[in-house]
Amino acid sequence: MTEHEELADELSAAEKMSTAERLKAARKKRLMQLKKYQQYERQLEKENNKRTTVPGGRKKATTSTKPSRPARSAPRVQFVSNVVLLEAAARNDVDEGIIQVDSSLPSVIA
Repeated sequence: MTEHEELADELSAAEKMSTAERLKAARKKRLMQLKKYQQYERQLEKENNKRTTVPGGRKKATTSTKPSRPARSAPRVQFVSNVVLLEAAARNDVDEGIIQVDSSLPSVIA
């Protein structure tokens, strides 16, 4: 609850500040956030280095620590053609509308 109380105090103090003072305080707070994040990243990097080092001080051969991403060969979400046509019309995208109309026509008519 301490964070909530601190935020409430900051809000009440910010209401009394001028716009320039609020901008200055926001920049200062953002710099503090970035500094904290950099420290966090350094700590993670140190921990990762400790895990990959063997007793002789050499690094172990490791594979990537990031999870591999599956190849994106097809879109994840496919909309029905009439929904795509409606969205293209809403954006006033004539080219997309023509493509959708042409693809939705039965092959007998075309």
